[in-house]
Amino acid sequence: GHRAPAFSLTTLEGTPISVPAATPSLVVFWASWCGPCRREAKEIAGIVESYGSRVSVVSVNSGEDPTKARLAAEQWGMSWPVALDPRGQVSAAYELTAVPLVLVIDAQGVVRYRGNALPSDPHRLLDGLSG
Repeated sequence: GHRAPAFSLTTLEGTPISVPAATPSLVVFWASWCGPCRREAKEIAGIVESYGSRVSVVSVNSGEDPTKARLAAEQWGMSWPVALDPRGQVSAAYELTAVPLVLVIDAQGVVRYRGNALPSDPHRLLDGLSG
């Protein structure tokens, strides 16, 4: 129920990306060495496919070498934006203590879910937010 800290980062492709967005957002903090992050990437791919532009999805890699993050993103099939947080400033703003950290943020910028995994029924939550 708290407001999500706003941030702007650059994706692996060099494109700026901002959160919160004008649509509901799924934000996932991850690392290349994180086994649960790897497993969740497949579920997130399904969410991206199901919701298209109705939900903004961004994965934030905190502090890792961009080459390592890019390789993992490619191997895991991350077709959605992958942002780099090289100095961990965004991670600190979101009080990151472990990865994965998953947040669902509504179109008004309010955090509706925060946890170390996807919600048990992410479609139910996202359906309610995306209309």
